Amino acid sequence: MFKRSGWFFLVLCLSVGAYATYSISLVPLDSRPANTYSPKMIAKMAGFEITMPDSLDYYKTPGDCDKTAKWLLETEADCYVISISQLLYGGLIASRTSEVPFLVAKERLETLRELRKRSQNKPIYVFDTIQRLAITTTDYRASRYYSSVHNWAILKDEVENLGQEYKRGELEALESFIPTDIIEDYLAARERNHEINCILIDMVSEGIIDFLVLAQDDASTTGLHRAEREVLKNKAAELDVLDKVAIFPGADEVGVVLVSRGINKLLNIEPTFTVFYRGVDGNTWIAPLEDISFAENIRRHMSAAGARLSPNGDIKFFVSTPGGSNETFVQRIKKEMELGQKVVVCDVNDLNRAEPALFRTLLRNIELRNLQGFAGWNTAGNTLGLALGQGVAAVAREDLTGKEHQLATEAHIEYLLSRYAKDYYYKSLSKSSIESWAYSQGYDPFDLPKSHFSLIEGQMNDYLIANLFYFYDQHFANKEIASYRLPEEIGWDIYLVWPRFFEIAIEPKVELDVINEQITQ
Repeated sequence: MFKRSGWFFLVLCLSVGAYATYSISLVPLDSRPANTYSPKMIAKMAGFEITMPDSLDYYKTPGDCDKTAKWLLETEADCYVISISQLLYGGLIASRTSEVPFLVAKERLETLRELRKRSQNKPIYVFDTIQRLAITTTDYRASRYYSSVHNWAILKDEVENLGQEYKRGELEALESFIPTDIIEDYLAARERNHEINCILIDMVSEGIIDFLVLAQDDASTTGLHRAEREVLKNKAAELDVLDKVAIFPGADEVGVVLVSRGINKLLNIEPTFTVFYRGVDGNTWIAPLEDISFAENIRRHMSAAGARLSPNGDIKFFVSTPGGSNETFVQRIKKEMELGQKVVVCDVNDLNRAEPALFRTLLRNIELRNLQGFAGWNTAGNTLGLALGQGVAAVAREDLTGKEHQLATEAHIEYLLSRYAKDYYYKSLSKSSIESWAYSQGYDPFDLPKSHFSLIEGQMNDYLIANLFYFYDQHFANKEIASYRLPEEIGWDIYLVWPRFFEIAIEPKVELDVINEQITQ
């Protein structure tokens, strides 16, 4: 069933159920589903309530920072998770420009000090990004220089900091090609953001922030971010707060990671994970757009979420690193599921989508409804965080009973379906065809006209809905999960979130029937 949500996605003051025990107030990185829908669903899957302000950004339009700060100070919660990009600049895209001066950003940062006074001892978790190497592709001009700025930022570090003089000619050629205003704005934003990140570490030392994540947005092993990262790491060491400051590759998943930390803190649990790699060992693989081994990135994400690695973990965490055999990998997944283990699949082999060959192997061999989590969305770090959050929620859900358990299980199935739909059926199978159709109609894929959203969403529906109906019918309809029966049909809400195709919203709605009252009491 296709339904149109229109602009209502911006009204994000969301409650996830009257049965929730704890509440988390979230100021998200931006208004995309990865940063709003995903943390909302992770919280709901654990029996928590989550609220967000209605003053967020919309693509190129920054959020209202003053309204967001006011909302934050007026909101009562058991835990606070706060994006500095949203609070100070109005979202991730706005944070990559120099439009907000440093002194204005610094003044807005005082909201955290006031929040600490009002919230007393309640956890305050904060995150910001170490700016990525590239600019944002908000229009054709930006897209033209996207790769050039990325390469220039790498070369500038390699030539001027690492002494690789043989690359100077290439650096100077790029400097001549890229317009001066783009470079100046890029560097001004980097400098401001770095200074703010240094202040954030001071605030951790002062006890204003309980835990800080500085996420390295899309990067490489060399680049302008490298020196910034070392300064931040050394500052945290000097102030003896390394245990309260995490630095790792990622960005869009950090809201989920810190919501997971809040869940674990408030429930006083520490979920454990055992990692299985399909191909190359994570200790020897650095994922695209990242700068540390993936095994180390897993460890840092786990620690930031309040979880840890264990040889006999609560969650069996299957990671599809490059290489290896899909058949062998999936048979190991099947064996663990047959033993009653909780299994999460973290599909990181392909950038920006689920790996088609792996997903088809999963379809043939396992009951997909019985996975505790799946993600194959964007960068490896982004995917890691979303998969990790589902594992945390699965452990938290164990102690729920009655209606709380039913609502949390419904949220789990909804989010699992949304991941399958978005990561495979949209990203892997349909997105390129939809984009080709849009080009053929003369649309700018970076700025789709709002007046044509209904037409465009109808086309998206045409490409997606038959596959989604068939997938649900074959693998979920009328089947049992825990003490419930899945419905014969469900609704799928498919719509544009921003006026571009990079990420759309796919939100299924599931209502379970109880088939064993005793188990849910």
